[in-house]
Amino acid sequence: MARKVNPAGGVTENTAPKFPIEKLREECIALFGVSSATFDGATVGLSGEYTVEDIKTKINDWLKKPIKGGM
Repeated sequence: MARKVNPAGGVTENTAPKFPIEKLREECIALFGVSSATFDGATVGLSGEYTVEDIKTKINDWLKKPIKGGM
């Protein structure tokens, strides 16, 4: 992760590279350990660019959701 340096000195925040959602989907097994179907379910409606950590969070949150009308 790259870090931004505050002009007054010191690190202000971490910035990670962002990638198009399509590229993250292509590498979903290697990056997130999930199938493309799981990736699609967790990221439905998303477009644009995201960090790997952003998508990991979305996938983990989606996997924790209860199944509606489940057994």
